[in-house]
Amino acid sequence: MHMESLLVSTTVGASLWGVSGATLGLAAPRIDKAKIPLTLGAGAFVFGAQMMNCAIPATGASGHLVGAVLLTALVGPCAAFAAMAAILAVQCLGFNDGGFLAYGANLFNMGLIGCLCGALAFRGKARTPLMTMTLALAASLAAVVLGALAVCAEVWLSGVSTLRMGDFLAAMVPIHLAIGLGEGLLTGIILVAAQAKAFSWKTLTATFALCAVLIVFGLSHTASAKPDGLEWSLARAELRQ
Repeated sequence: MHMESLLVSTTVGASLWGVSGATLGLAAPRIDKAKIPLTLGAGAFVFGAQMMNCAIPATGASGHLVGAVLLTALVGPCAAFAAMAAILAVQCLGFNDGGFLAYGANLFNMGLIGCLCGALAFRGKARTPLMTMTLALAASLAAVVLGALAVCAEVWLSGVSTLRMGDFLAAMVPIHLAIGLGEGLLTGIILVAAQAKAFSWKTLTATFALCAVLIVFGLSHTASAKPDGLEWSLARAELRQ
């Protein structure tokens, strides 16, 4: 769901830079310092997982983990938002994934919305594995679909595209429902595993870091070459004109 700068106007891009920047400024002092190691480990895992586009059957599209709900459930919304800000900054500046002008929009769509959904879902402490899985599915679906709707709204407000917004919405929502379902299942499985008493926080941090290394230096080479949900939706909306 990484937006490129061509999709947003200077006004919309700058406004969302302001919103996301102000939110980061409020969140940073509230980070639980005891969870910084886990935040780094889980953040590295999410960074690697975002490089792994997986094909969505019968669509010709692909999707990847966003990770904001997962991070929020593990370390809280403030640390999760800071981690998402760092992940998206590295992708933007180091990998040219998402434009600089669109960075604020991407952080809003993938970070702020996802962290808010995760915070609402995982406010309590004690929960059964079934409840954890259900909350992960609901929060992930909400985060991904609301993020997709935010993309559509930002493109429409920018007025830089000739896309018919009805066609864009018709393509974006169903494909991101599928992506959200996959994210919810993966998030739920990880969180249920993290709840197991056999996993200490140190073990969990090390596991996330190891998985990140394996994904970045190994599995990322097998990522699907099919367009991601946003690219696929843009192409379908353009073809319908």
